[in-house]
Amino acid sequence: MKLLNFMFMLVATYLIWFEPMRKTFKTLTGLALFMLVLPAMAAELTTITLDNGAKVKLNDDFTWEYVILETVPSAPEVVIVASPIDSSSQAAQIAAPAAAITSTPTLTANAMSQAALLKVTAKDGVKVSFLNSQWDEDGRLGLTFDLASTSSEHYVLVELAVTLFDDTGKLLKTETIKVWRAIFRMPDTYLRKGQQRESKTFWIEGIDPNLWTKEILSLKIGEMDSRM
Repeated sequence: MKLLNFMFMLVATYLIWFEPMRKTFKTLTGLALFMLVLPAMAAELTTITLDNGAKVKLNDDFTWEYVILETVPSAPEVVIVASPIDSSSQAAQIAAPAAAITSTPTLTANAMSQAALLKVTAKDGVKVSFLNSQWDEDGRLGLTFDLASTSSEHYVLVELAVTLFDDTGKLLKTETIKVWRAIFRMPDTYLRKGQQRESKTFWIEGIDPNLWTKEILSLKIGEMDSRM
């Protein structure tokens, strides 16, 4: 009887003292492992799909952006060559081995359906919008942009990446321009809070007007420089 009582006391002591400590240790160990993994997780990029079908990429610097491009394989070209079977007779025509399949960056269907949203971008209180386009006698495409600022910074330089797509959404060309550049030591030319400015016209070569009738483009602000 005494032995049973002693065993009961040992079990009760374990349940009261050691079991909670074991669970606590297990929890703390799990948290420690999580903290070790956390820096690696923060460096990863995650893509999520919204209810409307649009995809959003979450960056490790706490920013996000829409995923507007997908890679579409292009059909390989079949080259017809002469078969050297018999030089004295008409050579038979055979197909050469298929060329390697290439991939063309193309706008997603969701991006195509909301192409107007791609024509506006913002960063650090500065918004840049596509204003209008024109063609000159040399076949160059002229683009003009509108800039507006709600930032307390006085910007002297705003860089803009302009990506052009044809009417089917295929990427044509990307140009990086200085959409706003102030004149040295002329504060009146700075882009200030509450101001709305129109850029000069930027001329881009190599665009076929017949492929750009829908005026599809996307904008992304890059480098920015400000003064006190």
